[in-house]
Amino acid sequence: MGIPIFTHNDIEINYIMKGKGKPLVLVHGFGTKYQGWNFQISYFEKRMKVIALDNRGVGKSSRPNYHYTMDMFVEDIKALLDQLNIHDKIHLCGISLGGMIVQNFVLKYPEITKTLILCATSAFYDPGPLFKSFELIKELNLEERVEALLPFTHSRAFIRKLKNDQKLFDSLKADTIFITPTKDSTHFQDYMNQANAMNTHDTREFLNNIRIPTLILGASKDRLIPFPHQEFLHEKILNSKLEILKGCGHAFPIEMPEKVNELMWNFIKENMQL
Repeated sequence: MGIPIFTHNDIEINYIMKGKGKPLVLVHGFGTKYQGWNFQISYFEKRMKVIALDNRGVGKSSRPNYHYTMDMFVEDIKALLDQLNIHDKIHLCGISLGGMIVQNFVLKYPEITKTLILCATSAFYDPGPLFKSFELIKELNLEERVEALLPFTHSRAFIRKLKNDQKLFDSLKADTIFITPTKDSTHFQDYMNQANAMNTHDTREFLNNIRIPTLILGASKDRLIPFPHQEFLHEKILNSKLEILKGCGHAFPIEMPEKVNELMWNFIKENMQL
């Protein structure tokens, strides 16, 4: 069976769709691929119809070399939903850059979004420090890059766990380790093109327009987008619930999948019939 690819506006988008029922759309973060949601896909495909995609610029999707915008990412998702004939309102979840994308999606298409889940994300983010980090590591090989970026995406406790479990480490770094997959790896120009969208992202004045039920997840050990960013989102989005995961780093769907899946599923069930 071939990999599902769909094309719009000369962009090929790689995606998966698994399970049956109400649609859950998962949007991954900066530099990673849809496999960053592997622990959520395996859980939710037994309960819902799960759709996850490689954003433009990563994985097996097209990687045109120009600056991306939030609206490009939004329209990629909308075009995919149209292609798949998704008529039910979607449950929409994004992490980090993906969380920024889905904020912009629900502001543009509120009528087709039933619930919103925002993970480790912000209404406004300066990617300048990220630019500098990638300038420093762009000459490293993939293995070295994984080692250099792990402290930014994972807690010390989880890094120790990876170092003591080579099988887990090897399985994750191929596809799932946040920002630095070694399979279908993200290139420097891809990082920069995606980062441009973050540079133009600012929903601070529009968050009160989000009226659908919203779950906001943050982590106490997040070094990239610390939990005060999620507290701000909670303050401005009226119909929102905030949960902070203790002891986790930025990539908490990988570090603490059972807890994340439980929080997401309970929230979706609570709002399934609205």
